[in-house]
Order: sequence, then structure tokens, then C-alpha cells
Amino acid sequence: MQRLRSYSIELILVVTLGVAVVFFGYLGYGLLQPDLVNDTFSGTRALDTAKTMVEFGPRVTGTGSNAKMGDWLIAQLRTLGWDVVIQPFTVSEGVEGRNIIAVQSNTKPGAPVILLTTPYDTRLAADADANPNNRQRSGPGANEAASGAALLVELARVLGVQSTGHTICLAFFDAEQNGGLPGWDANMGSTVFVRSLPTSVPRCASPRVVVSLDQVGAPGQVFPQTDGADPAFQSAIWQTAANLDYEATFTNTETIKSNPAGVQAAFAAEKIPTVTISGVDFPLIHTMQDTVDRLSAETLQATGMTLETWLETEP
Repeated sequence: MQRLRSYSIELILVVTLGVAVVFFGYLGYGLLQPDLVNDTFSGTRALDTAKTMVEFGPRVTGTGSNAKMGDWLIAQLRTLGWDVVIQPFTVSEGVEGRNIIAVQSNTKPGAPVILLTTPYDTRLAADADANPNNRQRSGPGANEAASGAALLVELARVLGVQSTGHTICLAFFDAEQNGGLPGWDANMGSTVFVRSLPTSVPRCASPRVVVSLDQVGAPGQVFPQTDGADPAFQSAIWQTAANLDYEATFTNTETIKSNPAGVQAAFAAEKIPTVTISGVDFPLIHTMQDTVDRLSAETLQATGMTLETWLETEP
């Protein structure tokens, strides 16, 4: 009887140990799942990120809301495992801007660089608003330019950098939106970045191509090709969109002229191949109506999935 009781106790202990091993193995599997499952771009998550950015208030360079949103952005990128470089610069006396650059290096020796860029600030004045009383106010800047910034954050979440075969740099530019206003130049942040690139962010120097995003979140947004873009890279991105059935968004029915003062021109001047994805047909730019309820998860999905697929399969 004693021997039988001892055997029963041993059997219970063995079964208990086995259950514990299975249980903790299950927990460990659950913890590892995010790394094992290749999550794909979500337009809904990108839209939620844009909402959060807009909630900080107008992100005018040099203001508290710009600084708070920038701090939040830096924290998000670091949490997602990206190295972050902060590039401060002076706009004018008493006004400071800062570019935010996130980098993930490829383990492949000598891996080339792909740089994706977007503005993240808002215009000082909604001077295109139909209501004259609104033209001295700062607009919410949902599509111009929270949409591009939110898209890059979502891309930072899901992109398989190792599968791209490249080092990936995500550049968020400040002081981009105030061209034409007294005391401001257009594209100040990107100009600072281009001029200082070899020394300020050496891991992003000499990119193989630069993809510039702007106004990428409105419903029915259409992205035409531009005449100053690198034809091979532009064709590859638009073909990727067509393969994903997004040709209504990435249209090839017309080619528009590049903005001579735009980000594409700044990089092209340094003989760096560029591609611009920008919705030139957005009617609410620089108005108080550029609100987050005018953004579309579907448009963000089309743009983000096109870029993720192209980066992970094509370059």
C-alpha cells in the first residue's frame, strides 16, 4: 500500500510537471508570436496614429504642440526598435526646428540605403481658407502632413528591414510647410538635411533612392507620376501598386511637373535618385478643413501596402 501511494504521488508530480511545461511553453510561444508572424501594413492603424498626431494641436515649428508631438514620435520609433537621430536647426531668432530620423541597418555587409521622407509640421497660417477670418489661424494639418508621418510610423512597425536587403532610413522633416509666408522659406528641414547628410546621419548617406511622401491620406487620393523622378524606381513602385490592384490610386495616365522648390528637387540637385508620392489634387490644403475626419484608411492602406511590398520584394 505504501509503495502504491508513493507511486501515485510520483505520477501526480510527473503529470503536474508535464502540464507546467506545456503551459509555460504556450506562454513562451505567445510571447514570440509577434516576431514570428510577419504583420502587414494597416491603414486603420495608420489612421489612428494620424488622429493622435492631430490631437497634439497645430504642429507649427517652434511651438509647444510641435515639440510634444515630436517627443511622442521619437518615443514611438524607439519603442519599435529603430535608432533615432535628432537633427536640430535654427529657423530664425527664437524659432528652433528639428528633423527626426529613424534608422535600421541591415546585417548584410555594405547594404545600400533607401530613404523615405515626410514633413510632420503644420503651416503657420491657413491662408487658403475660404473664410478670411481663418487665414491667420494654424490649421490642423491632417493630410498635410500627419498622413505621411503616420504612414511612416506604421511602416516602421511592420517593415521587415532584413528582407529588403537595405538599410532603411525614415526622415521626418520640420519647418517644411511655411513657404511663401514672411520670414520663412519652403522645405527648410529637408534642405538642412540634404546639405548636412554625409556628416549628420552618416548611416543614411548616399541613399540609393529617396521616396518623398506628402498628402497621402485623403479619400480618393490620386498619385500621378512626376517628370523629375527616377524613371526606373518610379516605374517599379507604380507597377507594384498595379499588381496589388491599386492602380486607381497610383495612376500612370498623366505625368506632372516636379515642384522646383520641393523635396524631390533638393535631393535631385545632389544627383540622388528620387520618387515623389503626393496627392496634388487635395482641395483642403492650408485650410481649417484639413481635419482628421477627412482622412481615409483605404488610401493609407493602398499607399502603405504598396511601399511595404515594394521594399520587401523589389529593390
